[in-house]
Amino acid sequence: MKKTEYPIELTASEVEWIKFCKWHYKDKYPLSAKGWIVSMKPLFLEKYQWSPDEYYNDFLDCMFKRLLDIYLKIADDRSGNNVQLKEIIEAGFSRTYRRDYELPIERVIAELCGQIQCNTVIEDGVERYKL
Repeated sequence: MKKTEYPIELTASEVEWIKFCKWHYKDKYPLSAKGWIVSMKPLFLEKYQWSPDEYYNDFLDCMFKRLLDIYLKIADDRSGNNVQLKEIIEAGFSRTYRRDYELPIERVIAELCGQIQCNTVIEDGVERYKL
């Protein structure tokens, strides 16, 4: 990773979703046994004031775009071959033990959450971005 003088700039909303993915809010929004999609619904409702259940497809579309934007902004894939991005895309093609959601977009959202969860915040004592 090339070192920069300035950390990645994030909005308050981006920070909130990153913190959610990194389980900073596990007491308020516990990870459901049914996974990421169910767990993010209460935060989504609180933030956007519309029902993720009533408008489920809109909820999925919104979360996919939101999380993809965040992932692309903070991406830290050191493979040289975009392995993380390939894993995100692959998640939509088939159900696996790890991503057993019915819909492809649900699997992709779950993979985005996992990639964001494992993203490096501080490297060699330098913050890549502030949480």
